[in-house]
Amino acid sequence: AIGGSGLFLGEEQGMSSLSPVLQRLIERAQFGEDVSTIEQQILSHSKFHSSIQRSMEVDRARNELMQKGDKATLHHLDQEWDSLQKMSYARASHLKELQNIIEEISKAIMWVNEHEEEELVFDWGDKNIDVYIPKKQESYSKLMRDLEEKEKELNKLKQKVDVLLTSHPASDKIEAYMETLQTQWSWLLQITKCIHVHLKENAAYSQFFKEANETYAKLQKDHESIRKKFSCDKNTPLESLTDLLYNLEREKEKLMENKRQVQTLVNKSKNIVRLKPRSPDEKSSGQVIVQALCDFKQDQKGIMKGNEAILKDNSQRSKWQVTGPGGLDMMIPSVCLIIPPPNPLSITLANKNEQYYEAIMGIWNQLYINIKSLMSWQYCMRDINQINSLTLTMLSKMRPEEYRSIVKSLETHYQEFLRSSHGSEMFGDEDKRKMESQYVGAQTHYDQLVVQLPAYSAMSVVVDMADANTLQMEVVKPVTATVVNTEPVKLEPVKKPPPPPSSTVSITLLSDLSALRRRLEGVELGLGQHLHVPLRDDAPQECSRRLVLLQEIHSDLDSIRNEYLRLREKILQQLDGAKDPEQVRFLRGELEFIDQKLGNLQNFSAVYLKRLTALKALLESLYQAEDIVKVHEARLVEKETTSLDVNDIAKYRNNLKQMKSELEQKKDLLKTMESELVKAVEWNGRIDQSFHQCDVDLSKYGEIVGQMTDRWRRIQTQINTRMGDLEKQERQLKQYQQSSGETSRWIDHTQQRQDELQAAKCKDVQSLKTHIDRQKILFSEIKGKKEDVENVHKDADTCASLIKDYELGLASYSAGLETLLNIPIKRTLLHSPATDITEEATSIQARYIELLTRSSDYYKFLAEMLKNMEELKIRNTKIEILEEELERLKNVLNDKSQKNQTLLDSMSKQEVELTQTKELLVNMEVVKRDHARQCSELKDNLSQNYNSLQNLKDEVTRLTYQIDDEKRKRMLAEERYSNQQKDYEEAVRKRQKELDDLKWAKVDVEKALKDKQHEVERLRMQLQEEAARRQAAESETSKNTMMIHESQTSYNEVRQERDNLLTRIKLLDQEKNKQLKLEDELSRVKVSLESELRFKQRLQEDLGKMTNDFNYWKSQCALKEGQARQFESEKSKADRERSSLQNELDKMKNELRTLEQRYKSQLQSSERQVSELSQKRESLETDIKRLQLRPGGLSKHTQTEEKVAMDKAMTVKGFRGEVSINELVKSNLIDETDLQKLNQGKISSQDIEDRLRPYLYGSTCIAGIYDEANDRIMPIYKAMKEGLLRPGTTLELLEAQAASGFMIDPVNNVSLTVEEAWKRGLVGKEFKGKLLSAERAVTGYKDPHTGKVISLFQAIEKELIERGHGIRLLEAQIASGGIIDPIESHRIDVEVAYKRGYFDREMNEILTYEGDDTKGFFDPNTHENLTYLQLKEKCITDSKTGLILLPLHDKKKSTQQQQSSQKNTLRKRRVVIVDPDTGKEMSVREAYHRELIDYETFLELSEQECEWEEICIKATDGSTRLSIVDRKTGTQYDVQEALDKGIITQTSLDQYRSGSLTLTQFADLITSKSRSGEMSIYSSNAEDITTCRSPTQLNPSSPTIRKRFASVSITLSPPSEILDDQSPVGAIFDTETLEKITIPEAQRRGIVDNITAQRLLEAQACTGGIINPASGERLALQDAVHQAIIDEDMAAKLKPAHKAYTGFEDVKTKRKLSTAEAIKEKWLPYEAGQRFLEFQYLTGGLVDPGTGKRIGIEEAIRRGWVDGRGAQKLQETKNYLKILTCPKTKLKISYKDAMDNCMVEDMGLKMLQATSMSTKGISSPYNVSSGPGSRSGSRTGSRSGSRRGSVDYSSISYSYTSSTSKTFSSGSNS
Repeated sequence: AIGGSGLFLGEEQGMSSLSPVLQRLIERAQFGEDVSTIEQQILSHSKFHSSIQRSMEVDRARNELMQKGDKATLHHLDQEWDSLQKMSYARASHLKELQNIIEEISKAIMWVNEHEEEELVFDWGDKNIDVYIPKKQESYSKLMRDLEEKEKELNKLKQKVDVLLTSHPASDKIEAYMETLQTQWSWLLQITKCIHVHLKENAAYSQFFKEANETYAKLQKDHESIRKKFSCDKNTPLESLTDLLYNLEREKEKLMENKRQVQTLVNKSKNIVRLKPRSPDEKSSGQVIVQALCDFKQDQKGIMKGNEAILKDNSQRSKWQVTGPGGLDMMIPSVCLIIPPPNPLSITLANKNEQYYEAIMGIWNQLYINIKSLMSWQYCMRDINQINSLTLTMLSKMRPEEYRSIVKSLETHYQEFLRSSHGSEMFGDEDKRKMESQYVGAQTHYDQLVVQLPAYSAMSVVVDMADANTLQMEVVKPVTATVVNTEPVKLEPVKKPPPPPSSTVSITLLSDLSALRRRLEGVELGLGQHLHVPLRDDAPQECSRRLVLLQEIHSDLDSIRNEYLRLREKILQQLDGAKDPEQVRFLRGELEFIDQKLGNLQNFSAVYLKRLTALKALLESLYQAEDIVKVHEARLVEKETTSLDVNDIAKYRNNLKQMKSELEQKKDLLKTMESELVKAVEWNGRIDQSFHQCDVDLSKYGEIVGQMTDRWRRIQTQINTRMGDLEKQERQLKQYQQSSGETSRWIDHTQQRQDELQAAKCKDVQSLKTHIDRQKILFSEIKGKKEDVENVHKDADTCASLIKDYELGLASYSAGLETLLNIPIKRTLLHSPATDITEEATSIQARYIELLTRSSDYYKFLAEMLKNMEELKIRNTKIEILEEELERLKNVLNDKSQKNQTLLDSMSKQEVELTQTKELLVNMEVVKRDHARQCSELKDNLSQNYNSLQNLKDEVTRLTYQIDDEKRKRMLAEERYSNQQKDYEEAVRKRQKELDDLKWAKVDVEKALKDKQHEVERLRMQLQEEAARRQAAESETSKNTMMIHESQTSYNEVRQERDNLLTRIKLLDQEKNKQLKLEDELSRVKVSLESELRFKQRLQEDLGKMTNDFNYWKSQCALKEGQARQFESEKSKADRERSSLQNELDKMKNELRTLEQRYKSQLQSSERQVSELSQKRESLETDIKRLQLRPGGLSKHTQTEEKVAMDKAMTVKGFRGEVSINELVKSNLIDETDLQKLNQGKISSQDIEDRLRPYLYGSTCIAGIYDEANDRIMPIYKAMKEGLLRPGTTLELLEAQAASGFMIDPVNNVSLTVEEAWKRGLVGKEFKGKLLSAERAVTGYKDPHTGKVISLFQAIEKELIERGHGIRLLEAQIASGGIIDPIESHRIDVEVAYKRGYFDREMNEILTYEGDDTKGFFDPNTHENLTYLQLKEKCITDSKTGLILLPLHDKKKSTQQQQSSQKNTLRKRRVVIVDPDTGKEMSVREAYHRELIDYETFLELSEQECEWEEICIKATDGSTRLSIVDRKTGTQYDVQEALDKGIITQTSLDQYRSGSLTLTQFADLITSKSRSGEMSIYSSNAEDITTCRSPTQLNPSSPTIRKRFASVSITLSPPSEILDDQSPVGAIFDTETLEKITIPEAQRRGIVDNITAQRLLEAQACTGGIINPASGERLALQDAVHQAIIDEDMAAKLKPAHKAYTGFEDVKTKRKLSTAEAIKEKWLPYEAGQRFLEFQYLTGGLVDPGTGKRIGIEEAIRRGWVDGRGAQKLQETKNYLKILTCPKTKLKISYKDAMDNCMVEDMGLKMLQATSMSTKGISSPYNVSSGPGSRSGSRTGSRSGSRRGSVDYSSISYSYTSSTSKTFSSGSNS
């Protein structure tokens, strides 16, 4: 259009009018929506831009203006054209920027979509849950790291977009793309939160079912054990019953442990999600409720986080169809949904375990009742037999209290039998009746004996008086025989003389006395029957009835008292004349007994009457209180929810107030009930203790009173709570109703306004703009109401939360009441008002969203309409302008045509005149010559033009050839597209350049033609002027004929000139014809060029199609390749699974073969034993037959021997199981002779077990501590808790116990496993994990490759445990009895261990070597390093238990001794060398033997191992001098001499004597100044300074040794000491460079990932500030930035963590909030806040920002910072989230794990070990290996340093490198 317009405008006015039009077109040009459209726009605009760069029209207009001298218009034209070019440049730049930014945003969107799609299709069901959970955790961690990196890129992209949005004309397009990216990014972050929830819930699901199944198996085992072990019957001896009862009670303790586990599982089961319904194959009978984990909106439908919906269809894995709130069906991604608890499977399984446990407890109770009843039956039978065996002779020889105690014992045991036999399976009703008859018979026999006893005594006296000699013997013998052989005693056979009268009277009185006594016992028995008052509904009436009966009994006692007084008077009268003292003493004793008994019964009956009266009053008040409580409880449980009507709430509050006032009025009833209970208890206390039955029921009444009081108070508390909740609810409900009503009315009104606006119609642009303004105002108003709608939703949530809390309180009260009373409360289907409020608020929000969307869409529609109308208007304007231009050009053409016609007419006239004046032109030859010359010049010009045209033709031909070549290239495009693409683009650019050249050539030709036209026009104008002059001349001639002759010459000249002009005109006509021909040729060239351009466009279109096809097939190929890769991965996975299954199958086959062989061998052994036993049996039967002829006692002995021989066991007890006798033979613990003796019955398995006890389960390890200061024995862990032992020493001793077989309780002499010891509190939670690891030295380690159980030594060799730690455990095993075979569960000798591969001679040499590297245990008394045997030698043996105890000397005495003399005080240092090839640690001597170092180095390093001792040397003159001696080298230093020489000062000596300086520190002061020319190496501990003289001599002798020694690591290990645990991780220890570095530096090196680095720095910031590792100083964030510890970006990220220490400022109150309070106030996200709380809790307690001090959990609960659940969550450190990646193992760990695994410097700085390569064989995902700057070579650092423990926190590493400076360099940060 631009070129075309220029062709028709030949004047400057045309260009001046065209430039603004083009500018307006550029201004209003649109931008594309996608990359392809923008690319087309860039190509189109580049053409346009090229067309306006060199415009001939502009140049011509400029030339005309320059010729005219119109500078103003020229300047205006230049400004307009420059402005047009600038706008074109800006348009091209904007298009390019738009293309680049949209491509970048599109790539980011594609990245997000790929990760989103990957997470959406993941199956979160229960299939293979144990397999995919750990894998998904790893992938989730990787995803979070990728998101962190991507977030940085997106932040940079957002910065670019923000810059463009302020200046780019297509900002709306960029903003739309960016909003899409932001939406997708937010959605991906929402998905990650859902993944986190799924991981947590599914892990809990897996753990629960694993624990539940294990618990069920354990319960089955316990059930089988109880059923087999505790069987008994009436034939079971009493002693065995006692043992069974004792064991049964101990068994109950074990069962109670199951109770805790079962109850825990029951509680957990209620919170387990459902996974099976996630599978579409799982069919559910009822509706499946799902819960949203995040907000999701689609098509004006949405579901909020926490909302519930109904699952309709889950056949698709990625999306589920659900019915959401409001009954709307929608498709929601499955990852956003979880099926919440309760899980019927988990609840069923937990209830099954609970029921199983209850069944086991029922069995236990039944067994307990059976055993107790059998024991009481045995006791009763023993008493009955004893009473039935009594005779008068035996009774006469006993004191009255003796035989009364026998009867009393029978009564007690019989009462016990009656109680215990209730519910017993051992005794039926017939057995009880039989027992009762036996009991009555025994009592009758006893009464008869007691009645006959006085008469028997009297007869014995008479017989003695009648015949003192002979008759005495004749009478006594028959009587004795009668007494012995007759039961009961009958005196008729005895011949005796008639008794005297006094005896007859005495017998009568005795009969009356016995009758009185029986009557008294009957009253006592009757009184005992009325002691218990059953707790029934008629208890008060029962009390009244019993009061009447007791009053009657009391009256009987009064009548008995009167009868007793009468009888007593008669007896006393008889006794006054009695001569028999025995009879007198007996009768007086009986009278005293009856008197005492009668008095006791009268007192008891009186007291019991009063107690029963008090109990009656108590029950009456109790029932009254119960009626009141039941009424109020019923009123409280009748409502299960609240109302949404404010009036109903107020009415119910008034009812609650009325109930509260009623309870206040009847409050005195509680006091009355309690006072009556006190009275009853008081009277009960006065009752004699012999009536022990009296206080049983009263305790139940006390419980009932307490329960009733508690229920009364619960009612009061519930009323107060409900009143408060209802008041808050009423206030919040009013607020919600007001806000929701206003919002709802506003939405209705606004919808009406929106409808009116949409109904209105616009006729023109102005009315449309006005309409858009109105819609914009309405849209802004709707958008501004978003906060009000959110407030309504918040009010609804608050109100719903209050209602739910209120309903929960009601339900909790009802449930508690149901549990307390054990009465089911009828419940109806609850419809909560909270649901209505939530639905109403959701409806309001949905209506608002609908209104907002509708208004937004309509506003966009109007804006699009306005845009279209403006474009239409611009198009119409453009058309009008073009029409005007066309009309003007037509007019110009018409004018020019008319002028040409006039000229032609005048020319025809001139031709006639010229024919008449030919003669006048003869003389004009000169003009001809001139004309000829001009013609030649014209010919030359034409030839030049022809040559130009020929060149154009050649160019066209060349282009044709090029086009043909391009066609050939097109045929090969599919095969070589990638290479031809570049060539084609280059060819296109070249062709474009050539076309541009052609265009310029065309322009030049057109310019030349136009110049010729101008020349023709100029000549025509001259001709016209000449004609005018001719006319003037003719008129002058006609007027002046007189002057013709004078002007003849001039006329001739004129005619000549005219002729010349005519000739020239002819020539010009010819030239014009030629020009026309040239124009035709040029037009043909133009047509050819246009056809070539069209062909080029077709080629471009074909190329675009080919590109699209190529991209499509490329994407299809990529898709297929992805599917192939997926198939390959699945195939490889299946192959791996198949190989693992095959391996597992092979393993099972091998195990099966092993078992078959074992069983075959056992079968053969059993058959052998059977044959031997059969032979033995035959021989024994022969012996039995032979011995039957001997006496019975010998026969009995033989039978016993036979039974022992037949029942002997072929196994003995081991450490963790049974050990076969054959295994003992194989282990050389017994020989074949012992086996033969065992088979022959000469010895038993118990004999072998006793003899081999040290090998089977014995241990001589250090069992405990003996505290000399307090003379007590205590466990090792308790000694640490009381500050007597260091934690490191404690761990060493406890690990030695665990590795030796058992943990030992030295107080109770009990051997326990680690788990049992932990439950009993013998070890703490902080040591449990390490002790369980040490216990595996007994139970065995599992080989990760083969799955077999291996020994401790094999685990050391396979590097499953740290070598130094394993050697220390192995040493403890050997020192406590020998190496333990974990498979056979017993100790073995060293030689046997050699054969079985459990030990080797190299290890034996290491353990027997007496160097410091084998002294891995610390003596707390002398502070020296010892071997375990040496430490045992310093122990004592407990005389009572035989246990070995480590004595702790009295510190006061030790201090005095230390001040007087420090003799025998040792301090040692050891050097550990690490083999660079194997990573194994060894001593200096061992390294020398392996040729890792040469002899000179061995000597030099041996000098570093010192063992300082202070000695006191006495001279001959009696003087003493103090010296220190290195026991390893014999070097001796005189202290006084060092003082005299100035090597040490008196101050240093005084500090040493006072104990401020240790022996090693004092020795280093002397040695450091005594030696000259030496190099000193200082460790972080002042006690571990070492010197190495002549470093240049440390040159290994051989190249091999020199090469290996080049990377040997030498470690100087200080004494182990665990330092402060209350500081966070402060630095990173790089184990490859052996440097202490800051955390950001470790992050830059790539050995710590970004998330871990930020978390570690957050822990520092929220606990006091950033730690400077060099000084240990805490710094604020800005100070840390100034000191270059962290950068600005990290400081910005750490601000929330720093506020967790300094406090969050409350905007309203200006108060500093703690972290916990900030979480509650929503100032801090929950995840970050919980993380900061864990950091603070682990490092000393929660921080009070007001004071900066730490507070404990209890104080935090008291302040209301955390609740019980939050406190428990903080205290359960093992459940902390694993938010860090271990820089050493590359595994996920928690911050607690990181602190536990830290190295600790002396100043308390914790350093976390890090390396670029995982110690678990996993490469670091964020470290690039084998690149520039990457690390290579072997690791020279010590892996673990010391044998002090399993954690490397006490070793300082030094590296010796022979290839550099041959010096020792500190491994710590120098």
